[in-house]
Amino acid sequence: MANILISVGNASIRRYLAMALELKGHQVFKAESDEQAREMIRAIKLDLLLIDVLMPRAGGYQLVRHLRMEIGTQLPSVIFLASPYMESEARLLADACGVSRVITNVTDSDAFLAAVAAALSEPPTRRAEAPGGNDTGNGLHRIVNSLYGRVAELKMINARLGHNAATGAAQLEVARSALKREVIKRLRTERDMALENQQLRVQSVRDPLTGLYNRRYLEESLSREQSRARRSGKPLGMMMTDIDYFKRCTETFGQSAGETMLREASRCMESMARSEDILCRYGGEKFVLIMTNAAPEILLRRADALRTALTKLCVEHEHRSIGPITLSIGLASFPDQGSSAAEVLHAADTALNQARLAGANRIVVCGALA
Repeated sequence: MANILISVGNASIRRYLAMALELKGHQVFKAESDEQAREMIRAIKLDLLLIDVLMPRAGGYQLVRHLRMEIGTQLPSVIFLASPYMESEARLLADACGVSRVITNVTDSDAFLAAVAAALSEPPTRRAEAPGGNDTGNGLHRIVNSLYGRVAELKMINARLGHNAATGAAQLEVARSALKREVIKRLRTERDMALENQQLRVQSVRDPLTGLYNRRYLEESLSREQSRARRSGKPLGMMMTDIDYFKRCTETFGQSAGETMLREASRCMESMARSEDILCRYGGEKFVLIMTNAAPEILLRRADALRTALTKLCVEHEHRSIGPITLSIGLASFPDQGSSAAEVLHAADTALNQARLAGANRIVVCGALA
């Protein structure tokens, strides 16, 4: 294996080249400047020099010229390393310095190692010597000036690209912030719309006076509760109530007093309902209570408790008592009194009418006076 000197100013490139060569078994020496390179060449028997054509200070091309004048044919093989953007100038410098090989793409490891192998296998007699004379020196100066001019242009391009990149990054950040604000705005709009839709939904199924579910919600619930009762095999109870003599109350105390009575009666019934029950204002002074998993005897006890509680309720309007409140109640159960929830509701309504005809303030179950 060969002794190879890498004289490159860029530390990353030095490490990369050294690793590639060491993996092939070569002994690698590294120099950061032309002074270090000169000392190593004098002190170590080297087989190949890899030199950056634009080494700091004097430059790699000058180092090779001076070494050829000092040690002549004893100089090892030389390969110039250059950027692809400076290939033409680098090859002119190589020709002027007697260097036959120029590598412009060190990242292509296969091509780089092939060039190294070719240079190491080249007979010493083929190694060119540097031309001399003032004409050559003047030519080198022109090439170097062109080369450094190209470097300056590249630096300006890099600076411009850096400025454009910074400007683009700033513009991207502005756009990102604007997009974030727009996303937040849309999310808030969607949230507000969802809340508004929810409020509209609540308004569509709630009675505005009492806050209870309305008849529309009752009708939506009937088929659902019927299906649930069929699946579970448990009874479904229906209770329809009517406030007795409500019209007399409004005629005596006014419409607002009647509304007060409806609100207070609703609160009382709602407080006595279970969490799984559905309490609805059916219309006017009529209410419906749907009780899941309620056997007829449980339904009857709940109806009696509700009627008793409302009788004891003290309702006042404008500092006047407008009670007591009495209820007529009709009861029916699914599936005993109907094959559908709608039929059971109709049966409960029929039972309610029987309770009113029987003198009010009483409960009727399926046409029988309780």
